[in-house]
Amino acid sequence: MSFPPLPILLRLARRHRLLGLLLTVIVGSWGLFLEVAHELREDRRQPDHGFPFDRPILNYLHQHEGGTRCALADQLSALPRAQRRQGVYALAALGAWQLLRRRRYRELLFAVGAVGGTVAFNLLAKYHFERLRPDFYHQICRETVQQLPDPSFPSGHTMASVALASTVGILCWATRWRWVAWGAGSLFALGVSWSRLYLAAHYPSDVLAGWFATGAWVGTLYLASSRYLTELGRLLQRVRGAGPRE
Repeated sequence: MSFPPLPILLRLARRHRLLGLLLTVIVGSWGLFLEVAHELREDRRQPDHGFPFDRPILNYLHQHEGGTRCALADQLSALPRAQRRQGVYALAALGAWQLLRRRRYRELLFAVGAVGGTVAFNLLAKYHFERLRPDFYHQICRETVQQLPDPSFPSGHTMASVALASTVGILCWATRWRWVAWGAGSLFALGVSWSRLYLAAHYPSDVLAGWFATGAWVGTLYLASSRYLTELGRLLQRVRGAGPRE
């Protein structure tokens, strides 16, 4: 198989920078998630195994607990609880209604698939790997640790928050609020991820895998539902046409 000359490839890359960035995020996220999953696969029922950085990070957070930080971590981790979900559901319904009213059906399907698909992906991954949760500490934030019943890998809180933040950011990309949406969403997702580590509910590798998996899924879905898929096909045709003739 022959390839087009390097200058042509560079020129195409400059003209399609956003598409190239999106493909880099998708391929990189899938690759990193699969690498993390592969490393944990054989040791999924042995919580002390896995990555060397897991235990030191949790130990550091555990040794630097504070009342204000404990309260903040508890509030961020409590967002998915039943009494907090009503507000989230109301906002989701309002957003869906706005998309329907404006006949933005493709964006609505993308949002449902991004968030709903992330939740389904998380459940399947949890019960496939069945990684036990951290049980190193008797007390966290002066409260007795209660072992959660569901598996640890990957972090469901992390995946849900990243999916919600990235979906809102993508839907707001064409508006003047895009940087506000991405900034607030990133802070929210980072805060939820930090809270799960601070409360020792997950290993750092669980949280990292959650970011990678969600980025891969949402990015893939966005590529499949946007104009970039057509643009990618045209780009591949141009690359083939630019190759040297035999």
